[in-house]
Amino acid sequence: MTNLNKVNEKVNVANNATSSNNVNDMIMKNVSTIITLAMLQEKGIKIARLAGNRTLNEKIVNAKKKSLKETGLLVPAVIVSADKAIAEGLEVVDFETGGQVTEENAKDYVVLVDANHRYKAHLKLQKEEENYDSEFYFMFPLQDISVTKMLSEINIATNPWKTADYGKGAAMVLKEKLPLLDAINSLTGEGYSPEAACKWLRGDNKITKTIMVRAMNGDIADELKKTNKIEQGLKLLDAAKKSFGKDFLKSRTLPDWIISKANDWEESRAEFVDAMSRFLSSLDRETADDITNSKGKRGGDAKETIINRKLNALWEKRDK
Repeated sequence: MTNLNKVNEKVNVANNATSSNNVNDMIMKNVSTIITLAMLQEKGIKIARLAGNRTLNEKIVNAKKKSLKETGLLVPAVIVSADKAIAEGLEVVDFETGGQVTEENAKDYVVLVDANHRYKAHLKLQKEEENYDSEFYFMFPLQDISVTKMLSEINIATNPWKTADYGKGAAMVLKEKLPLLDAINSLTGEGYSPEAACKWLRGDNKITKTIMVRAMNGDIADELKKTNKIEQGLKLLDAAKKSFGKDFLKSRTLPDWIISKANDWEESRAEFVDAMSRFLSSLDRETADDITNSKGKRGGDAKETIINRKLNALWEKRDK
């Protein structure tokens, strides 16, 4: 008995369960039924994803590949019609090509609300493993709620995201343009920790996971609307990039030190940013490497303490 027949037997899929080529008709008939990828493909229905959903992580995909090879898919992926997602103002793209899904061709698509990594792993296994013949399973949600609410519940209450994913989720569901949120997402997309990104862009760490979760549910905190420090923060980061390597900048160590100097500065913030930018860009590579490669000592000073001491000494000797 094939995998498909086994699943059909378990969930009692009727012969006419996917008799219609219309996604909305399929929803009415299959709200509590497991649907296979083969069934969708037979009807010419393709898979799409939400354009703003969290970036696919290659390590997670590889882990899912191993799991799928060993046990197959244990839990169906949740899908909605592309019509529903687009009607809510969400951007939808073809999962494989990245092409835009519009109102005109939405009837040909269903959208993955979760299991993006598992589906990507399934597609890769189909291409890479000649003997891989497992099926991929889907189901429509059991509750008729908005896609954004569904996304929030699945990824916050049921299968928590990493902290950086919440910013991307908030940007995807919000209709309001938030420059600070976009800037944070841009940096976390490059591998900066959310904490480091916030400290570079705001000079503090007030944009917490809680604020991002609230934003996903439509409650936008005032802190997330502020834009007054973004340009200055990016100026400092660009200056630091002239001396320090990417990995060092992605941690909170350097922005923490910069914040401590800003707190001691008695003149305007604009003057501080100018002075600090000149200082950061003036450090030669040898000096920057010496700072970056500092090592803590057991029973002695921690690495961050040593780095701060070196930076403080250089800051005091800077050209004023």
